[in-house]
Amino acid sequence: MTLRRRLVAPVVARHLVGEFLRVFALALAAFVAIYVIVDFFDRFDSFLRHEAPPGAMIRYFVFKLPLVVTQVAPFAVLAGALVGLGLLARHNEFVALRACGVSVWQVATPLLVLAAGISVGVFVWNETLVPESARRWHAIEDLEIKKRGVATVFTGREVWYHGRAGFYNINRVAPRRGALYGLTIYQLGSDFRLHRLIEANAALWDNGRWQLVGAHTREFGADGVHETPREPEDFTLPETLADFQVVSVEPEEFSYAMLHRQITDLRRKGVDVSESWVDLDLKLALPAASIMMMLLAVPLAFRGTRVTSLAGGIGLGFALGFAYFVVLAFTRALGQSHALPPAVAAWSANALFGLIGGYLVLGDA
Repeated sequence: MTLRRRLVAPVVARHLVGEFLRVFALALAAFVAIYVIVDFFDRFDSFLRHEAPPGAMIRYFVFKLPLVVTQVAPFAVLAGALVGLGLLARHNEFVALRACGVSVWQVATPLLVLAAGISVGVFVWNETLVPESARRWHAIEDLEIKKRGVATVFTGREVWYHGRAGFYNINRVAPRRGALYGLTIYQLGSDFRLHRLIEANAALWDNGRWQLVGAHTREFGADGVHETPREPEDFTLPETLADFQVVSVEPEEFSYAMLHRQITDLRRKGVDVSESWVDLDLKLALPAASIMMMLLAVPLAFRGTRVTSLAGGIGLGFALGFAYFVVLAFTRALGQSHALPPAVAAWSANALFGLIGGYLVLGDA
């Protein structure tokens, strides 16, 4: 018997994949619907308080759907596998497969390959569609629902902000750290020509005011350019930390490549980017979670966990998904506080669920 025959039984593989895809599509739609409904009622008070137009609310959720799909896809994989394979177990098809010499690996291999394809698809979806749609729903929330006004433009790698002291170019806004990294301030004269350029490696919010770190000033006048290795003595940044909290760019607004370029730029300037490294690794770890969920679901169904209803599969998917996100939130916090290396923080939840699934598969082999 060849290795291919041992690992893949074509007829069995087609049957398993068909059963899984049918339930996976229903589970994905159900998870997306539940997410949107819960999110709507969670934000309902805010919508009423800001008198949000119905059209703005609808477009807010439409543009948020791509992100929702990426977040719930692993748990739709889990629920789809549990229900689809549970239906086979209910009709004793696994008993028949065992009697024919089909092992758990022959059941798992085609489904794991399919889960890997879903992971790749989610990553591509996350790279191409999610960043732009995330910027759109953030803009709808800020401009049309909360009516904050147009003050910023996100160019894909940095933020442009029209402030009271001029035009600010910021590489990264970090509200939790009270910091602006890679700050450049352009001050124009009455003739709209640049008359002062202030650059700083960072601006730190301390005791109710901004402290510039590594500041450098250039004055442009009729007699040429004058440079000073500090900020002007009469200069203060008039905005507060709260002003910049509303212009911070969330990780979902970056693609993997965009975030990697920003991290490289900030590291070159000596900025601590451990928090961003965790978010970067998560852009790979979260899509890969579909493989771990499949690895967990197959042995559970194969050994007789007969989840035969979509509601039951969604319920178990919620339970295991909640456990996954608890572990992920805990390790992510440890990574952002330097207690764990970023890669370990991002991949620990996948590693834990993968080890559990691998143990169960080996136990049934």
